[in-house]
Amino acid sequence: MSVKSYEEIFADFEEITNSYKRKNQYFDILYDSESVTSITKTPSSEDFSVSTKKSGYVARTFIDIWHEYAFEQRDGLKSIKDKLPKATKKGDNIATYEGWKINKEFTPKIDPTIVPLEDKIKKIREIYDYVKSYDERIIQVRVLYSEIITERIFFNNEGCELRQVLPRARIAVLPIAKEGPVVDYDYLIKTGQLGFEIFDYFSNEALEGAVKNSLELLEAKAPPSGRTTIILDPKMAGLIAHESFGHGLEADQVLRDRSYLKQYLNKQVANEVCTIYDNPSIENQINSYFFDDEGIHPGNNLLVEDGILKSFIYDRRTAEKFNASPQGNGRRQSFGHPINVRMTSTYFGSGDYELNEMISEIKNGVMLVHGSFGMEDPLGGGLQCTSKKSYLIENGEKTKILKQTALSGAVLDLLMNIDAVSKDIVQLDGGTCGKGSEDLVPVTSGGSYLRAKNALISQG
Repeated sequence: MSVKSYEEIFADFEEITNSYKRKNQYFDILYDSESVTSITKTPSSEDFSVSTKKSGYVARTFIDIWHEYAFEQRDGLKSIKDKLPKATKKGDNIATYEGWKINKEFTPKIDPTIVPLEDKIKKIREIYDYVKSYDERIIQVRVLYSEIITERIFFNNEGCELRQVLPRARIAVLPIAKEGPVVDYDYLIKTGQLGFEIFDYFSNEALEGAVKNSLELLEAKAPPSGRTTIILDPKMAGLIAHESFGHGLEADQVLRDRSYLKQYLNKQVANEVCTIYDNPSIENQINSYFFDDEGIHPGNNLLVEDGILKSFIYDRRTAEKFNASPQGNGRRQSFGHPINVRMTSTYFGSGDYELNEMISEIKNGVMLVHGSFGMEDPLGGGLQCTSKKSYLIENGEKTKILKQTALSGAVLDLLMNIDAVSKDIVQLDGGTCGKGSEDLVPVTSGGSYLRAKNALISQG
């Protein structure tokens, strides 16, 4: 993948890092390369984008603050010593971690780089044609495909010599239905550390389910408004874990006094049935990696245990501020973007309830499914999430299908009112998250099913 072989980059990086002695200052350097292919098919167009590989470097050192130098061309390596300051006896200004080595390429079942573009386009057209012809009420279809191959090489003067090559794929299918004046849609999305085999998930049966979900929404009624008992499916649980709760756990926000959770460390923030994790080491997710962009091995960060807030989410520097251990959450969008504290796979752990049992105990309530929108509010702790659809629960049974439903209020109120978590296997769904509106990185979120009392819902 590299313009130069990775062995040559290793040699360059070893020479540079050796020139910065760890006792004097911390130093690291990252090579970042990314190749992207995307295809979008709509009724009016077929758009194809096959990018040439974009690559570059970023070097940094810590003295009293971070100093950083990013560049695209290999010639920039010669300028590092001029761009980054040299120091003496400043090595103790930042914590030292043990160096380690890895050189690993994730191998998908079918390498997408050897599959002709024509074959990918053919698959997209087959999906489009099947969905469009399934029912005359499907008036429009959108099919989106993307594949990204990322290579990153990281060295530092603590002995890290790291390389990873990761494929990431995503397909989204949106069947838009219309009957009379009513227009609505559901969607089917698959993401992961996958190659061309991602198309195997889009069988006719799976596509049929997505179409029926869209058609079903044409007859859906408006949801009730007010406070009621709710059940959240794994996608909605993921929106709560990531958007509503997780952003307030980012330690850089905490240090800036921009997190409502700053005062809650080691205090109760949720019902005792709740556990919440952030874990970049889960395999095969769209955000999975072998090391973060600071060379930290990914761990499993237990954020909430039995309702008690146990940890924030750290990069290397903020972990030191809190006397904590980083778990691999220092991430860059690319060599041209800064390191930020970022979530990875953020989710509710499973509980001990059967889903049917959770539903049967509700006299009147709503089950929100297929989360479609979530808004972060790390400063105020506000909750604003929307499900694509929901179901009315009456006398312990799901009855009428309801349209898009909004869930709002205060996130800590919702977490404290969760009284049951299903024993289903955790389901994770991938997407992209920004720090604000910038610095986009792949993430996943999810959980099992959650039940909460006295939740505030309204029409979405």
